[in-house]
Amino acid sequence: MTENRDMEALLPRYFSGEATEEERTRVAQWVRESDEHARIARQIQELCFAADALASMEQVDTERALKRVQTRIFLTRIRRFVQAAERIAAVLFIPLLAAFLYALMAPEETVEMMEVRTNPGMTTHIVLPDGTNVSLNSESSLRYPIRFCEDRKVWLCGEAFFDVTKDERKRFVVETTQGAKIEVHGTRFNLEAFPDDSLVVTTLLSGCVDFVSDAGHTRMQPNEKLVYHTGSGWMDKFTTTGEAETAWKDGRIVFRNTPFEEALHMLEKRYYVDFVVTNPRYAKDAFTGSFTNQRLDRILEIFQISSGIRWRYVSTGDKADKKSKIEIY
Repeated sequence: MTENRDMEALLPRYFSGEATEEERTRVAQWVRESDEHARIARQIQELCFAADALASMEQVDTERALKRVQTRIFLTRIRRFVQAAERIAAVLFIPLLAAFLYALMAPEETVEMMEVRTNPGMTTHIVLPDGTNVSLNSESSLRYPIRFCEDRKVWLCGEAFFDVTKDERKRFVVETTQGAKIEVHGTRFNLEAFPDDSLVVTTLLSGCVDFVSDAGHTRMQPNEKLVYHTGSGWMDKFTTTGEAETAWKDGRIVFRNTPFEEALHMLEKRYYVDFVVTNPRYAKDAFTGSFTNQRLDRILEIFQISSGIRWRYVSTGDKADKKSKIEIY
């Protein structure tokens, strides 16, 4: 109980980015110890996010109020100027003055932006201003305006599942750090676009989306998975139920004849680890199974039983490495 109380005091500093490297390591290890620890961490993360959002909204309201006061003072000064100018100006000066005042009194409006980030091993849920629901995966971030104007545009770095509210008048656009983007009106899809990966993967469950990149434009239909290779510009399409690609948002890992390399990638995202494969004989293996709230050690033990893989934790000796490393040998 004492450890939990200490950790509950440390978690808000962790989610606000104020924790030291040693404290971040403690938190990551503590979260992986049990489902109860992960539940407590998620609750505190949601409370911290809600507090940050409230503070941001209060700041926006304060800035708006100040802007209104400044505008009233500005208009009062302009009226006094006009009254003086009318007494001395020629008739031809009035249209020029009116145009000048119109330009001054119509400043460009700026829209405040919000950004939500998830820490390693954590996921979160966001409701956008138009009612769109977004699940944000581990080590991901989403930027979006506090209100949508002409288009509903957001920026994703990482992985997210979108359940987009339908609006035929305003398209919904997701832009990625790799330059690719998804354009929709109302649909449900998963998008994976981590900046360090050479792939952008889109899985469509319902509706219709347009995938746009430097390589071209393609339209996707439900139960399609598109893999875009950012280096070559090559696109591959596959048929899928979408269960394996979206199970993460429900706290599950689902393998459906999943290739060895892809299975390791899914585990890396979920458990914040790096795999180092030193034995090529597993490359053609594939895995099938479903896991809910299972420890990584347990999943690897099942892999070992089914495919004979051998694995071990390794140390790089580099204190800057935040992720655990596991060798498949």
